[in-house]
Amino acid sequence: MTVEGTLEGMQRYTIHGGPYARLFFSHADDPGTIIQAQLPEESWDGDLEVGDRIVITYLLKTVMEIRRAPSHL
Repeated sequence: MTVEGTLEGMQRYTIHGGPYARLFFSHADDPGTIIQAQLPEESWDGDLEVGDRIVITYLLKTVMEIRRAPSHL
């Protein structure tokens, strides 16, 4: 399942030398609720900035990846 949203914040960190990020985002249909997900570098676009429109991919209520929304959405 994919959901459109907005990136609200990002906190980068490393675990055993591997890059990760804690991403804070809201869904387009509920902009007042901030959700967070912790993902490895390959699961999100590294050039994301706060305020970017994003697409969140879920599998069984777990965030699998966060990507920049295509410009045509």
